[in-house]
Amino acid sequence: MPTIYDVAKQAGVSIATVSAVLNRTAFVSPELTKRVKEAVKELDYTINHLARSMQTHKTRTVGMLIPEGAPPDPFYAEVTRGAEDAFRKKGYLLILGHTYNRVEEQSRYLADFRSRLVDGVLLFQAPGEDEELTRLLHDKRPIVFVGRIPQGIAADVVATDIAAGTKAGVSHLLSRGHRRIGLLTVAKSMSVSEARLIGWRQALKAAGIRVDPALALKTDLSAEGGQASARQILSLEARPTALFVDNLVMTIGVLRTLQLLHLECPKDVEVMSSDDAEWLDVFRPVISTVVQPSYELGVRAAEMLLRRIRYPGRPHEKVLLKPTLHIRT
Repeated sequence: MPTIYDVAKQAGVSIATVSAVLNRTAFVSPELTKRVKEAVKELDYTINHLARSMQTHKTRTVGMLIPEGAPPDPFYAEVTRGAEDAFRKKGYLLILGHTYNRVEEQSRYLADFRSRLVDGVLLFQAPGEDEELTRLLHDKRPIVFVGRIPQGIAADVVATDIAAGTKAGVSHLLSRGHRRIGLLTVAKSMSVSEARLIGWRQALKAAGIRVDPALALKTDLSAEGGQASARQILSLEARPTALFVDNLVMTIGVLRTLQLLHLECPKDVEVMSSDDAEWLDVFRPVISTVVQPSYELGVRAAEMLLRRIRYPGRPHEKVLLKPTLHIRT
């Protein structure tokens, strides 16, 4: 196999110049960059990442775990795309894993990441005790918690202001004349479900409406969970006239329940969801949403992890991004 020395000789440049071009770690003039790329192509040179990682103790790979199940949620797709784009620009490879919101799957992946010597991890934390996560934190390995804010842990975090977004969404439903507004959220979502409850209560109290605990239900992160919780809340004697739903996956189940109960949206029950998707612009019934800046969330989390990898001793950061309303009529 050709080596980096062969490439440098073929291009008539130094090894440092070849490394800077291939790893995008420093500016190299267009002329030298062209010569290096031509030499790489002529020699069919491929970076030996294994050999390099043995020398540098860095693999330039990062792991990312998301709790997405089925059906796919466009929110996690956008977060992942943002992170991958940010890592690619810096020459890092992203390894993605799905935990299905189960701590045992999270632990298995984290152990695998550790064995593969990934340089850092982006983590949508699954609920429950995880010895593998505890070990990584104890060893001060680079980890950024995404979307969900861990409790009692000094760590880097990038998330959305869920409470503010939920309050804005429920306030919009109140402005539409609704007074009994249900909240359907994910039971096992760490800080997210509590933040949603806070935002829901704040909006109701600001409008002078008594908070009815029976109108707030927690369920699974699935369409089936949304369907079951919608059926339960709509069976109340004084049923809600509007529902704020945690995510689009659960919203699918909610709309399915409305069909089965022969209820129309928004005539009988108006539905509003967190997260957004382009197809909602042409979807009927009309669904307004609280838009989380999902792509930016991924980019900011990746950039924060890269800073942690480069400067392991720096103070921890916590960033909350602002959601926006997308009102459809």
